[in-house]
Amino acid sequence: MPNPLLLVVCGDAERREGFAGALSAAGWPAVLAAPSLTEASSLMQDAAHVCVLVDNDLADMPGTDATRILRNLCPHTKVVFTTAANTRDLEQQVRALGVFYYYVNSSDRSELVAAVADALGAPRPGRPGRPPRVLVVDDDPDFHLFARAVLEPAGYAILSAYSEPEGLQAVRRERPDAVLLDIIMGSTTDGFEFCHEVRRDPRVKHTPILGVSALESRAGLRCPPDREPDLFPVDGYLRKPVDPERLVAEVRKLVPAEE
Repeated sequence: MPNPLLLVVCGDAERREGFAGALSAAGWPAVLAAPSLTEASSLMQDAAHVCVLVDNDLADMPGTDATRILRNLCPHTKVVFTTAANTRDLEQQVRALGVFYYYVNSSDRSELVAAVADALGAPRPGRPGRPPRVLVVDDDPDFHLFARAVLEPAGYAILSAYSEPEGLQAVRRERPDAVLLDIIMGSTTDGFEFCHEVRRDPRVKHTPILGVSALESRAGLRCPPDREPDLFPVDGYLRKPVDPERLVAEVRKLVPAEE
């Protein structure tokens, strides 16, 4: 899996550069940085698979407010909250926001590096000359043909699985760069169960997953299932029928490819 977007948002220039430098030295090739949530938002708009370090000291608002906005707007974003000084009240506020990790700044950044690696997986070297592989898990053969016709010309190699058990075997065996996942297969819960099994498996838990389903119209849901990350821990979601250009754009957010 190519390296995902890693963004440091901190109003203090020295801490911001220190965080970004420590993560770059650990192997992440492109760590972005911004002093404010406003600037960070423009950097995040074209990426779905994201980890954001949010410091308590931002240029435009308190870090707790920025975290609340991120959690509401981007529920799949993993937030590592950083602060120069810890207090019991601050820690309680931040943990109540559902952050991935709470980090108190120190001169030893190994704890921060470990937290980011836990959130995203360790940085991986690129594999030049090999197109990213997308595993399609869907019981509809026509959707496999559609995905192949749309994504192969965009620079992706397509793998196929036609059930939840087959998909779990394939994701563990093939270690794809991303998964395109239907929800309703043998049952209405297959997609949910697939996600939770993948996220529990340390070998593949960081694989980005794009949910693609007609569940809302078929089950009468009022909101997309990805709005509840605990229920459906995916990195993006599209309703069927899927627009081909939108599919390519969403897959590119998860894993870039050369055309």
